[in-house]
Amino acid sequence: MENSLDSLEQMSLDAINITDKLVAGINEIRQYVNEMDNYTEADKDCLIEMIKKLLQNLLDTAFQVNNVTHELEKETVYQRDTLGNIRQIVEFLYAMSDEIL
Repeated sequence: MENSLDSLEQMSLDAINITDKLVAGINEIRQYVNEMDNYTEADKDCLIEMIKKLLQNLLDTAFQVNNVTHELEKETVYQRDTLGNIRQIVEFLYAMSDEIL
């Protein structure tokens, strides 16, 4: 259970770091788009290529965070199941101790 808690903590930190990358990338694209009016056609073509690369990077990052959240979900289910099992064991032990007394 301790390993599971460590995994949950690490995955949470990973998710935060990945979403920080998403926010930074989206902000960078927004800045490029806002500046587009000031560029020549040749510069705009170059800028569009940069934006396409950034969008692909954001998509890759979104897949990473998606995978992390699925792993978080699995760990959470594991924690819930473990808690249920512990609860059953404790209830069983209390029931046995009541019978002994």
